[in-house]
Amino acid sequence: MHGSPLFPGTDFSATLSTESIITYLHSVRNKRLAELSRHDDALMDLLEELYNTVAISPVKREFMKRDLAELRSSSLDLAHYSSLITEIKKTGNPELAQSSPLFTEEMKQIFRKYGL
Repeated sequence: MHGSPLFPGTDFSATLSTESIITYLHSVRNKRLAELSRHDDALMDLLEELYNTVAISPVKREFMKRDLAELRSSSLDLAHYSSLITEIKKTGNPELAQSSPLFTEEMKQIFRKYGL
């Protein structure tokens, strides 16, 4: 049984439908986005890691947080995540999502709007 922190006790190998994978990925993405939207330190830590940026204006930070919150309320871009969905379906291991760079790539699209 694989299970996950978001779906404890879930046997993904037995019920690994594309829909369940999409739901799981959406939950993982939204959990990360919620953390970044709520905590300035988490957002700044990520920006420092990705761009070596240690300071941005409070106004820019608030706009980024707003955009991250909007992304959180949007549906998953299935074209963007298709390779991960396929890999999870093939291996039966939803934990692959935890190390996937696709979540970060999606956030980078937002950060690019702000010159990062």
